Amino acid sequence: MLRALTIKHFAIIDQAELELEPGFCVITGETGAGKSILVDALSLLIGQRADAGVVAKGQNKADLSAYFELTQASPALKWLQSNAMAEEDQTVVIRRTIQATGGSRAWINGHPASASQLKDLGAMLIEIHGQHAHQQLSKTEHQRQLVDTQCPKKLIDAVVQAHRLWHEAKLSLEQFEADMGDPSQLDLLTFQVKELEELALEAGEFVALEAEQERLQRQDEIQLAIQSAAASLDQDDGTSARRLLLQASQAIAPITELDPRLANVATLLEEAVINLSEARSELEQLATEPDQDPERLSVINTRMTLALDLARKHRVRPEELPALADSLASRLEKIQDQDQQRALLTNAIKTTEAEWQRAAGALSQARRSAAKALSASVTKALSTLGMAHATLEIHINPNTDRSPSPKGFDEVAIAFSANPGQPPQPLSKVASGGELSRISLALTLAAGSDAYPMTRVFDEVDAGIGGETAHAVGDFLARVGKANPERSQALCVTHLAQVAARANHQFQVNKTQTNQTNDKKTAIEIRLLSHDDRETEIARMLGDAHSKTSLAHARELLETHHVAN
Repeated sequence: MLRALTIKHFAIIDQAELELEPGFCVITGETGAGKSILVDALSLLIGQRADAGVVAKGQNKADLSAYFELTQASPALKWLQSNAMAEEDQTVVIRRTIQATGGSRAWINGHPASASQLKDLGAMLIEIHGQHAHQQLSKTEHQRQLVDTQCPKKLIDAVVQAHRLWHEAKLSLEQFEADMGDPSQLDLLTFQVKELEELALEAGEFVALEAEQERLQRQDEIQLAIQSAAASLDQDDGTSARRLLLQASQAIAPITELDPRLANVATLLEEAVINLSEARSELEQLATEPDQDPERLSVINTRMTLALDLARKHRVRPEELPALADSLASRLEKIQDQDQQRALLTNAIKTTEAEWQRAAGALSQARRSAAKALSASVTKALSTLGMAHATLEIHINPNTDRSPSPKGFDEVAIAFSANPGQPPQPLSKVASGGELSRISLALTLAAGSDAYPMTRVFDEVDAGIGGETAHAVGDFLARVGKANPERSQALCVTHLAQVAARANHQFQVNKTQTNQTNDKKTAIEIRLLSHDDRETEIARMLGDAHSKTSLAHARELLETHHVAN
């Protein structure tokens, strides 16, 4: 349960701290005093999206923290243990800061935490029922979600998974049809593949052809170079490089014993003579080789021309033609075999849709059972809220012909009747604002866990009601807060004296204004009320804090319900 809430530089709260006890606690104050700011702070601590606008004017950041005590059986404790964030004393401190420049940071028991982790843990610690929750009741999506909270999660997940597989199968068929294109393109594709297959250009072949083409075109230049090089190496007039190099070697060899420094020079000259002789031999061989096939250059030119023409036609580089041939051949194979492929993909859609129907059917059955039990629980709760003759029914209407959806094939509708003899009608058509508030309260409590979260927060959920109904709502909320003295807790922001009088503890929120260097500043003060102060505050809520009649009525309310400070 929530034991402490600390707020610094948040909205118009400079600094405030609430220490809370088990049971039923109310927060009261004048309209516009800022009571709901406390609920906003709690919402941020359990993962609601942060906005830099909540930081108090002139401050760098808002700093929020909440301290909870857990029981051994709490799922929140198990979550903390699995995330290596548990403390030995079974407590948890959640802290969050919101920067004035944007962005926020959060910690769980001192460990950095993400907004997603705050949501996961927060859902196990606290439920927040907003003042406009009843406005959601007219939305079919919200009604379905209420029922689904009572259904096994594995059935809901199975429907989501089955829909995903069906959707993927459907997309596969759509993509296949898009790939196939216009069936009339089959002849063109067949012709294109045939052209490329007839050319049969291999990977890397075009680059090799270019090199060979240049060599053949410059064959005369190559032969002249060979002849010139050969003559330079071995001229008959004694000036050839080979003869001169041989003379140098012969001059150095005899004196290497006299001067060992020349040994390396002699070796280099010998190797040079040998290399030069080998080069001369290869040049002679190349010079005497028969001429290349005179038709070879023509064949190469023709093949390259065909390749260039096809490359221009397909708007690719010539060297990319082999890959293009493989791609078009593969596409042609698909088109030629499209009937079989289409049948396989169509069958996959039918199979996954049948599985979705099965999963949606199982969920629909669970929803009908849950709706029946929830309807009975809510009708019973409404009786305790001053609506003894009210009837609420949750109808599950299956539509098995609808297209697969991740939410199943059911349409959920809540019907309501406030008076005996009147058949239940759609909720949005027959319920007044006050009735909607009580129905929302009954639904959210009936749909919630009996054991967890241990703390339930109600933000003016009693709006639009009064009189005896207000007494009934007060009794109802008090029972929620006292269901289990050791761990149950209800925190309610209210403007009704009848509700406040039933609380174990009461906090008052006051808005104050101060002048600081000619600059008016608005702030909020939150204080725990003593028994005498509660009489005054409840009298104010009744109409006049200074009226003897209101004070007497407030005292009577407190004494009637045995509320002690």
